[in-house]
Amino acid sequence: MNELQQALDKESNLPDTMVKVAQLPSRGLAYPVGTEIHYKPYTFGEVKMFSQAQGTMSSAKSTEKILNGISVEGMDREDITFFDFLYIALLRRLSTMNAVEFNLNVECPQCQHSVQHQFGWENLQFEDLAAPKLPVIADLCGMTDVKFKPLTVGQYLELTRRNADEDPVAIAAMQSSLDYKLAYNLFNNAIGDDAATLEDIDKFLYHDLKPMAVTCANTECGIVFSASLDDEAALINPFRKSEPTTGSRVRFGN
Repeated sequence: MNELQQALDKESNLPDTMVKVAQLPSRGLAYPVGTEIHYKPYTFGEVKMFSQAQGTMSSAKSTEKILNGISVEGMDREDITFFDFLYIALLRRLSTMNAVEFNLNVECPQCQHSVQHQFGWENLQFEDLAAPKLPVIADLCGMTDVKFKPLTVGQYLELTRRNADEDPVAIAAMQSSLDYKLAYNLFNNAIGDDAATLEDIDKFLYHDLKPMAVTCANTECGIVFSASLDDEAALINPFRKSEPTTGSRVRFGN
């Protein structure tokens, strides 16, 4: 049984449930030995806040609010890698539903047919961090022993303040041990072997939740396409609830 489901079965008061994260896409390589990460499901108020703010809340504000439900022992929580953070954010979201199976509602990219894809906890699989050890060290752009680590949540928030969170050069510069402005200038003008090395480093540092393989339900289409679960825009609903342990808590009349 999934660690989260075990916690949910033991604790019905979800806002007070703190769940220890046992597995992460980064495999914990970016963290000090002994680091522990816990999270709690969204509260009722948080669910309503995110629902009402959909499409209007900035990415930075959303990230900060989600981070408030995560506690870390052994390091600052802003040192969580950004891709680990996206996975934990998904866990916070799914655990709120107190379900064992879910529906992912997506649109087929080819025929635009609305598709419901059913999945369970066991379907959450990782694209693990490819680097066997961290940091990744390289000689490039005339510099030696440049160290690279995965982007952290704190660094992502800094990029949002610079309006550079979607700039791949800015992300690479932020991940390096060089001064940010120096790194940006060097990487932005990289060519040949230097450019190829930066591409390789990006691949070594990548880690994320694997997308779901979804089959279009339209019989005239039927293509198989990938759908991401850790996108905040993904529409996920409970398919099958966990079995209640104490019966209904709702009554009517006297």
